[in-house]
Amino acid sequence: METKPLIVEHTYDAPIQKVWAALTEKDQMKEWYFELAAFKAEKGFNFQFTGGDDKVQYLHECEVLAVDPLRTLSYSWAYPGYPGYSVLTWELFSETENQTRLRLTHEGLESFPQENKNFRVESFTEGWNYILHESLTAFVETETIKQSVSIHAKPEVIWDVLLHPADQWGVAFGGGSFVKTDWKEGSDVIWTDTSGDIGAYGVVKTHRPMEYLQVDMYDVIDPAPDAQTGDYSEKYKLTHDGNERYALHIESGPLSKKHIREHSAMWNEALNIIKDLSEKR
Repeated sequence: METKPLIVEHTYDAPIQKVWAALTEKDQMKEWYFELAAFKAEKGFNFQFTGGDDKVQYLHECEVLAVDPLRTLSYSWAYPGYPGYSVLTWELFSETENQTRLRLTHEGLESFPQENKNFRVESFTEGWNYILHESLTAFVETETIKQSVSIHAKPEVIWDVLLHPADQWGVAFGGGSFVKTDWKEGSDVIWTDTSGDIGAYGVVKTHRPMEYLQVDMYDVIDPAPDAQTGDYSEKYKLTHDGNERYALHIESGPLSKKHIREHSAMWNEALNIIKDLSEKR
């Protein structure tokens, strides 16, 4: 009987380096794929993980077979205790500087027990389509949150509230409600929770009082002295709206699409708190 490999393709609005990192760095893999105790994109590396549904979980046993950085990653895929052996291959193609096509090929699926519906090609097709078209897309593709609020208050009052988020509008972001900084350009900005644990670390890029503030964030909470900030930044702009009103605009991002809804809700709450505090003074 002739068998054909399962092939799924998708193009992402993300550079090839970012997609490759998502495929090969275990801390990123757990965000969209499976949680692995260990993973290295090195030929011969063996790894395991558990996956399935609410009814049954299967142990997956894999070995990295081939690696061509930014191009190809291939590993075996088997289930201890069940017959069968398959090979999974991820191929990346740079369509443009910020667009990457991924081709997934899963060979050998017919070797698994076909009396088990979870091992049939239909099940794998559904699973890989979800992972490539939805889960990985939401992780590697990004958006920037843009929101604003109209406030009936003096600009100096609004700016003072903005610069004092602790136990005020900072509570909109959960445990990260305190900030350590003097807001001078080049100064560190360290967000902590109520226990003093660091949640985010950045630096003041630009500060023009009552006009514009930009904080660029590091990708890690413990950056080295010579570390560069990442892509994520927070920008605050105050403009005159007329009739003693001012509009406070924020931009936050870029963020993975999977986090946009949650963070949009938090920023909406934060802006409403700033508005309420400013207008009560």
